[in-house]
Order: sequence, then structure tokens, then C-alpha cells
Amino acid sequence: MDPCSRWRNLPSGPTLKHLTDPSYGIPREQQKAALQELTRAHVESFNYAVHEGLGLAVQAIPPFEFAFKDERISFTILDAVISPPTVPKGTICKEVSVYPAECRGRRSTYRGKLTADINWAVNGISKGIIKQFLGYVPIMVKSKLCNLHSLPPQALIEHHEEAEEMGGYFIINGIEKVIRMLIMPRRNFPIAMIRPKWKTRGPGYTQYGVSMHCVREEHSAVNMNLHYLENGTVMLNFIYRKELFFLPLGFALKALVSFSDYQIFQELIKGKEDDSFLRNSVSQMLRIVMEEGCSTQKQVLNYLGECFRVKLNVPDWYPNEQAAEFLFNQCICIHLKSSTEKFYMLCLMTRKLFALAKGECMEDNPDSLVNQEVLTPGQLFLMFLKGSLPLMALPTGHTVLREKRIPPWMEVVLIPMTGKPSLYPGLFLFTTPCRLVRPVQNLELGKEELIGTMEQIFMNVAIFEDEVFAGVTTHQELFPHSLLSVIANFIPFSDHNQSPRNMYQCQMGKQTMGFPLLTYQDRSDNKLYRLQTPQSPLVRPSMYDYYDMDNYPIGTNAIVAVISYTGYDMEDAMIVNKASWERGFAHGSVYKSEFIDLSEKIKQGDSSLVFGIKPGDPRVLQKLDDDGLPFIGAKLQYGDPYYSYLNLNTGESFVMYYKSKENCVVDNIKVCSNDTGSGKFKCVCITMRVPRNPTIGDKFASRHGQKGILSRLWPAEDMPFTESGMVPDILFNPHGFPSRMTIGMLIESMAGKSAALHGLCHDATPFIFSEENSALEYFGEMLKAAGYNFYGTERLYSGISGLELEADIFIGVVYYQRLRHMVSDKFQVRTTGARDRVTNQPIGGRNVQGGIRFGEMERDALLAHGTSFLLHDRLFNCSDRSVAHVCVKCGSLLSPLLEKPPPSWSAMRNRKYNCTLCNRSDTIDTVSVPYVFRYFVAELAAMNIKVKLDVV
Repeated sequence: MDPCSRWRNLPSGPTLKHLTDPSYGIPREQQKAALQELTRAHVESFNYAVHEGLGLAVQAIPPFEFAFKDERISFTILDAVISPPTVPKGTICKEVSVYPAECRGRRSTYRGKLTADINWAVNGISKGIIKQFLGYVPIMVKSKLCNLHSLPPQALIEHHEEAEEMGGYFIINGIEKVIRMLIMPRRNFPIAMIRPKWKTRGPGYTQYGVSMHCVREEHSAVNMNLHYLENGTVMLNFIYRKELFFLPLGFALKALVSFSDYQIFQELIKGKEDDSFLRNSVSQMLRIVMEEGCSTQKQVLNYLGECFRVKLNVPDWYPNEQAAEFLFNQCICIHLKSSTEKFYMLCLMTRKLFALAKGECMEDNPDSLVNQEVLTPGQLFLMFLKGSLPLMALPTGHTVLREKRIPPWMEVVLIPMTGKPSLYPGLFLFTTPCRLVRPVQNLELGKEELIGTMEQIFMNVAIFEDEVFAGVTTHQELFPHSLLSVIANFIPFSDHNQSPRNMYQCQMGKQTMGFPLLTYQDRSDNKLYRLQTPQSPLVRPSMYDYYDMDNYPIGTNAIVAVISYTGYDMEDAMIVNKASWERGFAHGSVYKSEFIDLSEKIKQGDSSLVFGIKPGDPRVLQKLDDDGLPFIGAKLQYGDPYYSYLNLNTGESFVMYYKSKENCVVDNIKVCSNDTGSGKFKCVCITMRVPRNPTIGDKFASRHGQKGILSRLWPAEDMPFTESGMVPDILFNPHGFPSRMTIGMLIESMAGKSAALHGLCHDATPFIFSEENSALEYFGEMLKAAGYNFYGTERLYSGISGLELEADIFIGVVYYQRLRHMVSDKFQVRTTGARDRVTNQPIGGRNVQGGIRFGEMERDALLAHGTSFLLHDRLFNCSDRSVAHVCVKCGSLLSPLLEKPPPSWSAMRNRKYNCTLCNRSDTIDTVSVPYVFRYFVAELAAMNIKVKLDVV
């Protein structure tokens, strides 16, 4: 019987044939759907926000109204439009469209113009519509407003993008930022909650409440709570302009509808008509309203309007009833349109609250998927935009009023009337002519540079379909995949690993030093990593090919022997074959870019600096070109000329030198202009390529969460070898398997070995093997058919003695990743250097050649070892040792002072220290103390605290 017959009849896995296909690498006619699916939720939510959503948001913005000289003036935003990114008007250029690659290269923002139609009226009579430019807003890459939208791969390449560019992010100051999806409470649904901290909200408050996250169609959101009080009444609380307000429920119910008290009473006790406690509680809530003299809906509205109008900033001519209606429209059940619907919703919440307090219903779990939804990037973007629109439109009102000759002080009055953006003000950095929008912080749309971090559990998201009481629907289509699940799909045989190891790999997969993009020559990122010799894995899950990951490989197929060999592989250390390293194993590079802008070196109004060299300048030493910049491909070492510039007015030449201790190669130089296209030769971007071959201390990892630190490059002649003469690339300590339980790595080693022997590529998708059809048996048979041991073990010979090792050694092929954690970025060495001006102690920080903090635990370790003299040397001699004068009699460090210098004609030149307290000089002695102690004594003296030293 053919020994290979069993595995030949099984379904074949993926093959490597596409890597040798002549058409491989030629751009497709259309982008790969699987990759575009990853960011579809981001892109489509943004498309909705800037088209349909923006129109709805504008309609929901109330008019800006105020009174002036007995006239009522109002400004209403009718419509707002965001245009695609283009160059400013008046710029001379062939192409008016701006593309993302240009913004990355110039470190600018990929943005579009926001314009609005604003209607202004006097006493209700329209005076015309003004088309106003409100500023710029960031545009999401690959959205409908992006100039890359719907371009085929070939066109994307022509615009210096990846052929499979996915988009879904923003470019802010040249840096790619994403808005992370957030978990939010389920919208428009009353959630019963028990929160002990609610008891601190005031006397009589309990831990029981019902919360609702109310969201309008244009995604404006308000949180609203009903609190149960000890006396059986209910308090409604809501937030308006970041301020928390409380309102007895009875007032809200009577203000919403013109029902009689009996009708309200009947609705609240519905289904519990026999509950005497509930009847008494509802009666008491209604009685509180009557005691304030409010028996009708109009009286309640008048009362509430009078109480709240000072906080609402409504015009003076608004009656109290209209002010109260404004409050209910903006804060109470904002997702419902009619007051009657709001009334019934509050009654439902009240009945649920009483049921919770009486133990008749359970607390809702806010961590359950049923009570959660996802806040998409487009929704969040729309919230910020809606909150900022009134503030951005304010200059229009000023312009109109100025034409009507309004006095300047009126502008100061107008400012507080608009208020601040309703949600997270200042998060967006809008460049508007309205200087009221302060750039509180830079646009932080996410810390991750990868696309999205949506959890896998968001696949099914329950939301309310309708605004009142419709059923629950799941939006699987909107949230198809998450990055977490995508990375998890790249783990071979993940069903054979302990789950924490799979999660660990999901995090390490984002730290891989692989091949992240194909457009290195067009990038200006601060730091980019590149693996010089990547390979396609011999063992890969089906999703690896589904996402076409061979375009962006992340590792190397390594021969791994599981063996304890020397003492350099203890714990997570691993030994690498020096010969493999010399052949290019895991070689890599780091690309670093630096912007040099001469305009920042120029004084105001002076534009005389240009790049260039002074002819015959000996400092340049033929290291720089005539334009004052280094040659492409030049090697730079510490102290070499980096760039040079001239002052055309004075003829003065300035040469700057390369300051990094790490050698590099000049990879690329770009000359950058400004947004208006009027920039001169004053800004360049120099990209340097730093070779980073693996060194001792660099971090590696398999795809199973098995990280390892390179501990030694072992000579090939001393490495163990097989009967056929094969020497492993990596020696992995066997103690790493029992506690980690990464059986998937053992299977991958056997599968990789069999794949190399038979010229195959194995499918490592989880759950394709079972107890009946085990992976061990399948790959064991393949190894056996190739003439190797069934279990993947071989006899190895010692490279030192040449003797055969007694134990069989497990050896195979494992796909290893090199991670971006490298010693070259982290090592810290210091002998002498800068010191703190106040304490005289060495400063900290690697960038300033500072020292490493020697803390309490390090001190304890030295004491435990009995090396107290070493401790004294570290914390005293090498830190802030100083020699001070002290008076032995009074024990003061501060009283000894140097006497005045003698007259010039005197022969005495030896000045003495005198104690100003004892008036003696024979009691002065010198002591060695830390300088920070002298500073401490002076600080105590400033607080009238005397320090006395007992000098023996």
C-alpha cells in the first residue's frame, strides 16, 4: 500500500503557485473585496454623516436669536455642505484635487471646505441668505468626499497609494488617525440599574434607577435617568450643556400633556391598581406639583420656564411656556417627536423603576450585548460637527451686524449667547475665521495606526429599530469584521492553543516588523519598519490567502529545534545560528524622516535663508551637494555634515551636523511646499534608512504567542546538526511548552517540515482536524512518507563534541516574526552628562543621555547582597556628591560663610570660613554630603526649621 495514499485523498490546502504566477504583482482591475470589507463600517458611517446626517443635523440646530434696538434678529443655518479636498483659490497648478499621499508627504491635513447657507431675519422677515465659509473639516480616506473614491488599483498606484488601499482613517498633520468604535448603551431603551453611588446624590436618594440613552435620527444624544427616592417619589435628572439638573417627575408629566391628574394617576399605576404603596407614591408626586400652585399644564410650563430660562440662554421675548418647551425638546426623550409619546415613555420608565425597587424585576446587565450598541466613526464625527456648527457660523452674524453699524461692544454680548459645542468641545481643531474656537488639543482620533479595534463580540449589535417601541434588530452587515478577529484568523491551528496565548499573539501581531506597505519612497512617517527578507509561510490558515497577506509578509520560515543547549536559552531566551544571521535571517531596516523648515529659523519678516553651501567651505568636506543637502545613498555617521543653509543678506553659512550615534543611509529627500503653493526652497523632508540586523536583546515571536529574546548568535560549527548535516536556525527551550500549552506550534513545526519536504503549503485553519482525524496522525504520515520520523523528531549531534545526543530532538519549520522591540531603541548608557540645576543630580531620559533611576527596590537588592560600598558609590559618588562647610560647635550647614577678601595691598591671601552664629573660624570643618541634602536644609530654613548636624 502506498504510504502517501491516506493524505493524498484529503482535500488539498492552499498552494504557493500564485507567488510564481507571471501575473502575480500586476494590479487587479478591481480591489479585493475582502480587504475593503474591513473598513466598510468606518467609510459608510462617514458617508452617511457628511451627506444625509449633516442635513438632518442642520435642521435640528435651533436658530440663533437676540434682540437689538427693539428688533428681533435671528440667524438660521439652512444647509451645510462639505466639499472634497482641493487647493485654495488662486493657486497655479495643473491638478486642483488634493490627494492623501500629498498630505502625508507635507505633514498637512487632508481636509475639505465646510460652507453653509445662513438665513438672517429681522422681526421674522427674511433679509436674505448668506453663503458662508465656516472652515475646514478632516475628510476620511476612501469616503465619497475623498478624491480616491472608487478609483481602481492602477489609478491608486499612480496617485502614490497602495493598490489595495482600504481607507477608513483621517490624515491629520501628516499622521494617519482612526476614530475607534466605542461601546455605548443601547439607544432609546430603558435600562434598570442599581448603582450604590447614586445614594450620594442627595438626602433620600437610593441605589435604584432607570437610565435611557436617548439618540435622535441625526445622532444627537442625551442621557436621562429616573431616580427612586426613599419616600417613594421619583426624580428625573438630565444633562444640559455639561450641567446636571434634577426635576421631580410630576412636573415633567404634567408639563407634557393636558391630562387630568386622575388620567396621569391611572397611567402610572397601570397593572398595579391594587398596590396601595404605589398609589400613595403617585399621589404624593402629583401633590408636590399642586403645592407649587401648578394645577394646569400651562401653569406648570410657566413655572418650569421661569426656573430654567436663566440656564437655557433663550431670547428675552420668549414667554416662560416657550422656554419650558425648549427645555423638553432639548433634554427630555429627545428621540421622540411628540409630547404625548414622551409622556408615555416616562410612565413606562416609572413603572419599571417601581418594579425594580420592589424586587419584581431584575437589574439589566449593562455589559450584555442586548443592552449595547456601537458608536461608529461617522456618528461621532457628526456629533462634533453639529456641536461646532453654531460656533463656526458666529462670524456671519458679526459681519451682518457690522454692516448695520452695531457698536463693537455688541460682539462681546453675542459670544456667550451661542454657548459651547454640546459634545466634547475643542476635540476637533477647526481652522476657522472665528477665533472663538480654541484649539484645546490636537485632533485625537485614535492612538492606533492600524485600522479599527472593534471587539469580536460586536458582530451582533442590538439596537432599537424605531424611535418608540419597535422590535430589536441586529446589524451584522454593518459590522462585518474586527481587527481583533482578523489577526486571530492568522494564527495557525489556534484551536490547539490555550486561549490567552492566542490573545497574546493578537497583540504581538500588531508589533511585527514586517512589510507594512509598498510605497516607502512616498512616505514621510516619523518611523517605519521593514523586514528585508520576508517569506511566505508554508503553514497558513485560509484567511491568510483570503486577505492576500502575501503582499505584506510578516516573518520568516525558520528551522527550529526544541532543545536545551548551553545556558543561553533559559526561560524565554533563544539562540540563533550565526551563519543564518550572516545569510540575512530577519534582517531589517528602520525608516526615519525629519522635516527641516528654514522658515522656523527665520526672524519675523526676514526671508533671506536658503539651502546651499559656501564654495570651498572646509566644513562640508564634499559630503553635501551644491544645494546644501546630503547625496541620496550617502552614509551618515555621528558628526558628519547633515545639511547647510546660507543667509543671502549677510553671506553667512551655517552647517548642521548629524547628531545620532546610529549610522544611517540617506534614502530619500523631498522638497515640500505649503498649502497655498507659494512656498520657496525652505522646507525639506530627509528620510534616512537605519539598518537593523538582529542583535542580542531583540525580540522574536512565533505565531502562537511564544515570544523569545535573542540571547546569543551561536557559531554554526558549534550548533547541533542532523544526520543529513542540517543546522537549525533557532534553538527553542522545551520548557516553554508545558506551561504555555501551545500545541498549535508543535503541529505547525510538523506541518512546516512536511510542507518543505513535499513542496506543499498546508491549510492551518482551526477546527479542520478532530479526535477521529487528528493533526498528529495526518502530518506524521506525511513525514513518514518522506522518510522521516512519524513524530517529527530526529537524532542530533553535538556541534561541540561531535557525539550523538542521547535524546531525540523535535525539529521542524516554524514561521517566526521579528518584533519592533529592539535593543537599539532602548539601551541606555551614561558615564557623565547633564545634571539638574536645582538638585545637581543626573537627569533622566534616554533622549538627553540621562541616567536610569536607581530606586528603592534596587537599593534593597544591593543591601541584601551586602554590597553597601557599591550602593554608596552609585547613590553618592556617581550622583550629587559635594563638599560642604559645617560648624562643628553649632552643627549648622548654613552659618559658615567665606570672609571678605583682604585689601589689595595686603600680603594675606588665605581667606577663612567663619561661623556667623559662633563668630569663630576654628570650629569649621568640611564634610561630604549629597548636594540635594544641602538644598533640603535651605528649603527647611526658609520655613523656619533649623537642621543641626552632629559632626563627630
